[in-house]
Amino acid sequence: MSTSAAPLRFGISISNEVPVSDSVALARRAEELGLAEVWLPESGHGRGIFTVAAQIAAATSRVSLGIGIVNPFWRHPSVIAMEAATLDEVSGGRVRLGIGAALWTLRALGEDDERTRRPLAAMAEALSIVRAELSATPSINPEIYRARRDAHLDFATVRPHIPLYVGAVNEKMLELSGALADGVELGAIASPAYVKWSWERVMAGARAAGRQPADLDLVSLVLVSVDSDGRRARDAVREVLAYYLSRVEGVVVDRSGADPGEVRAVRERVARAGPGAGAEAITDGLIDTFAAAGRPDQVAAKLAQFVDAGARGVLAWHVFGPDKAEGLRLFAERVVPVLQSGER
Repeated sequence: MSTSAAPLRFGISISNEVPVSDSVALARRAEELGLAEVWLPESGHGRGIFTVAAQIAAATSRVSLGIGIVNPFWRHPSVIAMEAATLDEVSGGRVRLGIGAALWTLRALGEDDERTRRPLAAMAEALSIVRAELSATPSINPEIYRARRDAHLDFATVRPHIPLYVGAVNEKMLELSGALADGVELGAIASPAYVKWSWERVMAGARAAGRQPADLDLVSLVLVSVDSDGRRARDAVREVLAYYLSRVEGVVVDRSGADPGEVRAVRERVARAGPGAGAEAITDGLIDTFAAAGRPDQVAAKLAQFVDAGARGVLAWHVFGPDKAEGLRLFAERVVPVLQSGER
């Protein structure tokens, strides 16, 4: 399997469900610990992604800032370009811009509309408009979004080519990403088998468009939990894993190699009584499939599988450990160096 030429990096992904001050402190700590990237989502009616990212940019000096992801059905692509270019300016050129439709969120909130009936076409247009405005080149003729082909920003960008990622999940969106974007961010829950399959689809899309897969990047969130007590670390992911198993798109589970019966049992419990009840049905097999949880050596061994599957940006996500601060420290000081050295 061909691999990306993008450098191997390790970072974190922060939710938008906590106070901004907590996110800033976590990002600052990640930078102090030597991690390379901090990614932020914009999900539900949580905190606005660009405002939080600007605060993090002001509090850090080195770490890359990933926007992962912003929804073009909530924000017009022209607005996304404006915000991203401004953030890139204030951060000194540290932005990686992720765009994704997040249709399940829109439907859950009752905010989907006619544009969302054509997600592939809409994403292609959004990418084209954002790229055109950032680089002052014409876009494709838009049909879904109201925009002029020659629309451009009214200020000079720090970088004419901000790396553009797609928050892709299914086969067609992954292939579209390979054809049009600089990379893909895999979100929610992932597994090594799903990462491998996703990278294969990205490569297929790139080749069909006459592009070199090696020029593209693959970033993946990984449910990480580290502690000196391996059992405590594994127990800490159960409820989060139950929540996401109950709502993630089918392909993420179908391509994971997880036992369908075990997944079904979790979903049934969550449907009846919520994620807390679903956590009781999470098996060790499901943790092994969808998380990197345990002692530092166990987590390093598991994350090596994600790297071997094609991930170049590995983002510890959500839990970090039963003690969040200690889990982040162990991830940065005891797990990442092992992976960077190749001693697995």
